[in-house]
Formats: sequence, structure tokens, C-alpha cells
Amino acid sequence: MALLRIQYVLNHDDLGLYGHEGEVVLKQAGGESPGHVYMKLLSYFMFFHDDLEIERDVGQHYKPDLVRMDGNDPVQWIDCGTTSLKKLEKLAVKNKRTTIDIIKRDNRELLAYRAQADKRLQDPSRARYFAFDAGFVDGLIPHLSSRHQLSVTLTADLAHLYLDIDGAAFDSRIWRGEPE
Repeated sequence: MALLRIQYVLNHDDLGLYGHEGEVVLKQAGGESPGHVYMKLLSYFMFFHDDLEIERDVGQHYKPDLVRMDGNDPVQWIDCGTTSLKKLEKLAVKNKRTTIDIIKRDNRELLAYRAQADKRLQDPSRARYFAFDAGFVDGLIPHLSSRHQLSVTLTADLAHLYLDIDGAAFDSRIWRGEPE
């Protein structure tokens, strides 16, 4: 299990955060893809909140990639990468007051998933969907190592993400599952 220690500076228009410095630690579990680790990291910044936790056990059959809790109840459940439709359905039924955010690698994958999910969920508005430009997540993978300095900027309405990893610049539109 690899341990990733990320020091960051976050600029987040929606939250009014500019120059917010911090550190986040992620564990790359055996068998977990580097792309999945980066999607968790990007989600951490997109949904930044003091109460947001990574890989917390919430006492349910499924474990979220990221979660915000209110006492013993999840108020936000973030799942990155592969999320079965069965899992999404069960989460929506069990956690009736929870916002469920689904993060996919790219919009093509997200569009296909969302089309199926919207048919399966009793209330499709319970889930929100996000993805990145094609190739964006995979382009980050060569830059995955145990220590990093990141500068992250998220524009208003989570429309775009700008990322600097140890001096290498990347950017992506943040897709919401609408056709291009």
C-alpha cells in the first residue's frame, strides 16, 4: 500500500477560497489503479470541506471513496471510477438524505453510465455526475509519486479545473454528463 502525501494550495471560486494551503494523505491500496487515486484526489478538491474524509468506513456494506458525515449519517457520498448500478441503487435507497456524487474518468464513460443510472433510480435527482476531459486523468498518472506539491484552481460552478503538479500544468473542463 503506497502512501501519498500531497501538499497543496487550493483556489476554489465557489467556496471563496484563495491561496488555501493544506496537506492531504491518500493510501493507494493494492490493486487500486493510479487513475482511481487521482479521481479521489480531484474529488477531494472539487468538494472540499473540513468534514470531507477519504476512505472512511461508514458502517454499511459499501464504503465510499470520500464522505461527509452528520453524526452517523452520510450527507455526501462520493464514488469514483467503477460504481455498479446495483450499488448506486442500494446507496440511494439506504441513504435517503444523502447527496450521491459519481465521478467518472471522462464524459463518454459518464454519459453511458448516467443513461442507465437515470432509468434505475427511483429519483434520478438524488445523484450528481462529474467527469473530466478525455485523457486528462490518464495524463496525470506519470506524475503519481509519494510526495507532491499541487496548486489547484476550480472555477465558478465547478466548470473547469486547473492543476499544477510539481511545475507540470494540466487543465480540464468538468463535465456533468451532458452531450458535448
